[in-house]
Amino acid sequence: MTLRSLLMCTAAVLLTSGLGYAQGTGGMNPGAGTGTGGGAPAPGTTGKPQSELDLPMGPPAAPVIPPAVVPEEDDDDPRDTPPPTIYGEEIDTETDTIIYVLDISCSMGWDSQSYTTLDGRTRRGPRIDRAKAELARSIMGLSDNFMFNLIAYDCGSRQWQRSMVEADDGNKQSAIAWSMALSPTGATGTGPATALGLSDKDNMSVILLTDGAPNCGASGASGHRSMISSANSQGASINVFGIAASGSYRAFCQAVAGDSGGSYFDVP
Repeated sequence: MTLRSLLMCTAAVLLTSGLGYAQGTGGMNPGAGTGTGGGAPAPGTTGKPQSELDLPMGPPAAPVIPPAVVPEEDDDDPRDTPPPTIYGEEIDTETDTIIYVLDISCSMGWDSQSYTTLDGRTRRGPRIDRAKAELARSIMGLSDNFMFNLIAYDCGSRQWQRSMVEADDGNKQSAIAWSMALSPTGATGTGPATALGLSDKDNMSVILLTDGAPNCGASGASGHRSMISSANSQGASINVFGIAASGSYRAFCQAVAGDSGGSYFDVP
């Protein structure tokens, strides 16, 4: 081999080695090779490194489930309102009706004790004053869907209204004013007065406030009980509040309540 041929072979080898080195270190389009060079992205790629393009995108988002629709409570539904109370006792009624029967006989003017008035003041007064204060509180607490009436009795009976009326603000104020004007007088006709309260067959609840000594209008305690039971054909509940009642008077009150399936309560 001549010197010229040897020099040409050597140059060819060096040129080939240089191209191989350039290919290994990244001068090519990175889209066609494996290097880490900064060449322009291949058509159709995002320009991000391949390692990032191959990463999973994460789990799919959970579907959005709308909250359950809960029906709103009807604030006008009368069954959502609390039952009437008197002396702190709840009175259940089947038809949202109530008739109060108040004893105003002479004995209701006895036995002065302290009590709380409707406006929160402390006073002393006889049985009738204490009963009227509790009656007024109960009337004021009636929901306006209630129908109600008042009866006061000695040996005769008198009604505030001829029939039950709505428990709106005007009627409540009128009923309280009527009851506050009552004074104790005469004897005690519990049977006829309670029977009058039961004569309205739409009424299913009677509240009887008495000191418990019937002595006119029927023959003895048994006669009063019989008169009341006969009048109660609708099966109304009679809840009796014995005002300082004792002995046979208290027993009579308990019997009147028990005859109707109602309750008896001792009150001062």
